[in-house]
Amino acid sequence: MLHSFRAGYEHVRHRLGLDPDAAYPLGPPPDGSGPDDDEHRAVLELLVATMYVDATVTEPELHEIDQYGADHGWNTPTFSFVQAMGATTALVREARLADGGIDALLAGAAARITTPEVRTTVAEACRRVASADGTTDEAESAWIGKVRAALGG
Repeated sequence: MLHSFRAGYEHVRHRLGLDPDAAYPLGPPPDGSGPDDDEHRAVLELLVATMYVDATVTEPELHEIDQYGADHGWNTPTFSFVQAMGATTALVREARLADGGIDALLAGAAARITTPEVRTTVAEACRRVASADGTTDEAESAWIGKVRAALGG
């Protein structure tokens, strides 16, 4: 059973463009999707990381993430937040376990978010995800500050 799980996990890593021997950086998506989809994946990574910062995942946070994708029209035939959520969650969890992994995830995502309008909205979107459950704790505030600094906002 562990072998089956590991094989599935490695498949997800491969689909995400991760070198099997390295935790980061993320490469371009191997599925042929365009640069916009990779930028959208990067945003999703930051939103999911925000949800996990306080180690509590809530339905309102998930809804806020879905809403961000819908509001921006990012649910396309080649990419949707809903479909990418599972693989992105696995990626964020892996990053949380690795020494310096979350910082590497942030740096990689920030490098892939190149559209000025998107760069200016991501920290606010992270703030909305963090506060969707009615509170924003110190760890979430610190993370949002890191996102803002990484994206130049």
